[in-house]
Amino acid sequence: MMLISSLLIRRALAIALCFAAIAVHAATPLSDLYSAVPRPPADVTEALTWVSDGEIVQAKFVAVAAALAAERAKIATLNGGTMPSIPISVATSIPDSVEVQAAARSFADYLAHAQGDAAPKAVLGKRKRWLQAAFGRSQLEISRSMAPCDTPCTDTAVIEANKRLVSRRDYELKTEIRAWNAMFDDWKTKQFGALIAADTYIEAAGGGAATTAQGRSIIASYQAAMLDEIELLLSITKLCVLRAEAIVNGLDGSEPDAISGATKKAAK
Repeated sequence: MMLISSLLIRRALAIALCFAAIAVHAATPLSDLYSAVPRPPADVTEALTWVSDGEIVQAKFVAVAAALAAERAKIATLNGGTMPSIPISVATSIPDSVEVQAAARSFADYLAHAQGDAAPKAVLGKRKRWLQAAFGRSQLEISRSMAPCDTPCTDTAVIEANKRLVSRRDYELKTEIRAWNAMFDDWKTKQFGALIAADTYIEAAGGGAATTAQGRSIIASYQAAMLDEIELLLSITKLCVLRAEAIVNGLDGSEPDAISGATKKAAK
């Protein structure tokens, strides 16, 4: 894969480092980071501006990804140098402060509703796969009907022959992008309460810095679970953008492509 231009790298890193610095020094609440996750682009044209050489370089997306990495590093430090695993359940009657016990109860309640098929990753994964399959079938049908051409296509005869199909492809993709935006909005609203609760209880517990080893472990795991929630929301935007870019770059049915859900153009 080609490297992103140095200008794009400098611009993205500058914004990302600024965002990360805010997260580290101002103790940005996790719910604020959740709110900062960028919504998927509004249309195909905008989606294509987000990508360079197969990588998402949109400033807000890069900044949130960098802030997530910074928060994970902080949590690993709190947990003794390693990222905590997300437990199935946690003890709520622990020899610690009232505030830490309250945070443990809040986390236990979250975990009780986030197991197995009800786990956020499982639920969202099912919805994403359904959406990919629904639109992927249509895009596959369109792509197989197109006359193959290198990207960017400069053959005027092929361009003219594909004009109607390209129009249909773009309409389908526009509809799909709207569906990704609707999914993003619905999921963000559905899960936002969990982030608010976590912020409230973790802040009251002093971030877990002055608790027992067991208390710190519980707080660290609670924070890690909320970072996973933020990453899940970000994944909706990421998949929407990469699918749009893959589909517009040309599909001819010759090669399976997990990103587009349809097929990727074979190099000529």
